[in-house]
Amino acid sequence: MQGNTYANEGFAPDDAGNSNSNSNSNNLNKSGASNGGSGDNLKTSNTNASLNNIVLSGSEEDHAPGETFGVNTKKVEDEDSSAFYSVKKDGGGLDGGGSVDFTLPPGVKGRERSKSLYPDEPYRGMGKEELLRFSSRPLWRNLRYACMSIVLTGWLALLITVVALVLTYPHCRDAQRKDWWQKTVVYRIYVRSFMDSHNDGIGDIKGIIHQLDYLKETGVGTISLSPIYKLSPDAVGDTHIVNHTDIDPVFGTFSDFKNLVNKTHALGMNLILDFIPNHTSDKHPWFVASKANPNPRENAYRSYYVWEEGTSSNQLSPPNSWQSVYNCTAWTFTTVKNSYYLHQFTESQPELNLRSEKVRRELESILQFWLDLGVDGFYIRDADYLFEDYDLRDNPVLDNSTTISSCGNNKATYPYDSYTTKYTKGLNEVFDMLARWRYFLDEYGNATNKYKMLIADVEADYDHVMNYYGLFNRDGVDFPLNKFSLNLDRNGGGMAVGKMVKKWLSSIPHGRWANWMGGDDRSDRLTDRLGPEMSMPYLIMTMLLPGTPYMYYGDEIGMGRSEVNTTNLVPGGREMAMRGPMLWNNKTHAGFCPQYCKQPWIAPYSGYKSENINVEAQKRDPYSMWHLFKNLTQLRKDYPSFHYGDYHESIQDSQVFSFVREFDGKKGFLVALNFGSKKAKRHFTGTHDTIPSGGTIEIVSGRTSRRRGNGIDLDPLTLDPYQGVVVSWDYVAKEI
Repeated sequence: MQGNTYANEGFAPDDAGNSNSNSNSNNLNKSGASNGGSGDNLKTSNTNASLNNIVLSGSEEDHAPGETFGVNTKKVEDEDSSAFYSVKKDGGGLDGGGSVDFTLPPGVKGRERSKSLYPDEPYRGMGKEELLRFSSRPLWRNLRYACMSIVLTGWLALLITVVALVLTYPHCRDAQRKDWWQKTVVYRIYVRSFMDSHNDGIGDIKGIIHQLDYLKETGVGTISLSPIYKLSPDAVGDTHIVNHTDIDPVFGTFSDFKNLVNKTHALGMNLILDFIPNHTSDKHPWFVASKANPNPRENAYRSYYVWEEGTSSNQLSPPNSWQSVYNCTAWTFTTVKNSYYLHQFTESQPELNLRSEKVRRELESILQFWLDLGVDGFYIRDADYLFEDYDLRDNPVLDNSTTISSCGNNKATYPYDSYTTKYTKGLNEVFDMLARWRYFLDEYGNATNKYKMLIADVEADYDHVMNYYGLFNRDGVDFPLNKFSLNLDRNGGGMAVGKMVKKWLSSIPHGRWANWMGGDDRSDRLTDRLGPEMSMPYLIMTMLLPGTPYMYYGDEIGMGRSEVNTTNLVPGGREMAMRGPMLWNNKTHAGFCPQYCKQPWIAPYSGYKSENINVEAQKRDPYSMWHLFKNLTQLRKDYPSFHYGDYHESIQDSQVFSFVREFDGKKGFLVALNFGSKKAKRHFTGTHDTIPSGGTIEIVSGRTSRRRGNGIDLDPLTLDPYQGVVVSWDYVAKEI
């Protein structure tokens, strides 16, 4: 029977039945539709027909309906009675390695093909084209868009949330950078009294070098020296200078000074010198030359000082009523053209004329000289007296009810405090001069990559003192010394202390740096002002308030005043009770002369033996002032909260003065000080929002059972009389 040819078209239904036979014989059409030939029709039964050794050239999924494909199986049993196979024979038939091509009619889908060819195999999934066709339907496309939108929206919301948390969540601030002079502890030395290495009874530079290791051990960071410049032979004070660029032989040599600078720096400490720009000795070569010829056109040095002709018909009266600080007239007469020179201190200290450009250049050359030797800064002495009124106007009178007659010439005169100082002190030109020197030091510091410190002393009201930080948008000194801290009433308790601290911190210009003084060489000693007991909480306060501590030699051991014969004192003299020899041990002269000296230039404090007020004894006593001083300097060094941390008031009342120092991410500290003679029980928790119910003891003063490192309750905390306690706690991040 002639059948239809399906070569290259796929399967077709059978049009004739066959007997139930197990025969494997087949009729082959040797030519397919592709080449137009004719061949035998192949009809196969749906009973047990099978094909062996059939090779497929690809999977069925790779072919669309109507495409040719091969089968990679040895035997295929087709149970579909309507399936036809068109076999293309290459050579030797099926058994001879030929291939059989199958095609599906276009109406038969892939799923039907799979079931037909692999009835016992699992479903292998859609083909590529079928998958694309289904996925392009609107339902699935919209579903994909919806899922993508949800993912993108969630991701964007997460990103916005993270950014918002970063911006709004409390985070640690960057610490404001502090320079060496802000983190240091300044230690003022009166050189003549620190240590005598020459055994002549006078302290010297080598004596300081000998004790540099002691200063380092104690925690000192910066040494401030009293004047060491060459003085006139008959000088009774320390500022009767005849050469600003030479060392007085009584203190040593230039070699000694250079050695001091080098060793100080090698130990990581700094050195600052006094700068005396207001006056010189009347033996200074400048003044000698200035006095020689009154004609300024012929004498270049005449303008170095303030000269003025006398008044009245004979020109013998002073130019005005200005008084020196030692109560007599501020003018001294010379016979050269009947002229007077000005001196606001003693008559042997003529006033420099800082309005002269030549004098300004001379003073800058002095600064340059010492800077080149490695000095780290300067302390400007008597800065408020640098200028006087150009027109020489009289100071207004306050009270002329009292007169004195100790000024010579058998003339009664009025004391210094009978007048205001409107035209002789604190003129605005002072601040211009300070700004010039600040700029000069900044230029030098920038060139050498080391900041140069500049401080000054001034005694006036708060408003005037604060002008020393700078006026008219110009920088002044780094800080004027806080003389208010030297004037506390020992009976004022916590209220007096708190008032002084609050006034200074509220008056200081924004961005400027505070300082707190233990003493200096022109004020009573710390223990003489406040007493030994009150000195300990005061020392803690001075070290831990925001600012630079400025301590006087001997403060670290509670050193007292020397006995001075006041009947022999002279105006401007150096012999003063707070300038006694440093107390090193309980040996002769308190160890001031390590070998032996017949007699120190001034007697030491009398209690250095009986009261154990000396370095050697206090080092052995863990409760001593020296150990407290050393522990405080170490605490400042170890914890950044004391360098750049915030300051917050806590309890401040008639007995207690307390405050908090803290910074983000760092330990917090409560400094609780009892300035009263009775115990003080206070509840500190809640007085500031970061104070916890308890903490760890870091510092405690006095003889007590409390020990550093022990825990302590703050709600309440009981302070012994004149006791100071420093308590720390770990930083806790604030919740939003």
